[in-house]
Amino acid sequence: MTPTETLATPPALHNFRPVGGFATRDGRRVRADRVFRSAAPMREPATATTDVVGSGVRTIVDLRDSGERARTPGAWQHDELTVHHIPVFDDQLRDLPFDTLDELYGHMVNSFGGQLGAAVSTIAAGANDGVLLHCTAGKDRTGVISALMLDVLDVDRNTILDDFSASQRLLGADYLADLFAGHDPASLPGMAAHKATASPPELL
Repeated sequence: MTPTETLATPPALHNFRPVGGFATRDGRRVRADRVFRSAAPMREPATATTDVVGSGVRTIVDLRDSGERARTPGAWQHDELTVHHIPVFDDQLRDLPFDTLDELYGHMVNSFGGQLGAAVSTIAAGANDGVLLHCTAGKDRTGVISALMLDVLDVDRNTILDDFSASQRLLGADYLADLFAGHDPASLPGMAAHKATASPPELL
């Protein structure tokens, strides 16, 4: 049984899974029912919100810039949810110069470490009551923060890399259809579709 299968009805979110369920180096196991990760709610944000609350989540950590959040109005509006907006790129994502994911990760680690730390601290503070962290795809900002937490919890690096790279298997054509609604992903310029779904382990 995978960690996600421990939930009776996993939320209707792309790339949803626990940040947990993994063995640590000393033989313990990270709980799979406290911290979760996903892509942003896109197609039916109200349904995703209800599903997330039903899964026991009470804190949302949204890592997106304000412009990204504006694309999903109505998400996370629920009396039982506390939402923390912690834009990893400090609302500067649109202005960052990068052509490859390697360059994006360089910006993230070298210039926005404070935001990464703030996100980890917020997740740790709310973990006992259930936390969901996400960005847009749930693979880059979310992937780095998930990896940091698993490393602190003494999970083996190869396991962390496998979990990180799982996003590129979980983000398929249905995700691209939601992300680029009204556009054929094959017609997008440059590497847009690739960058939207790729999470090769060498990035970490």
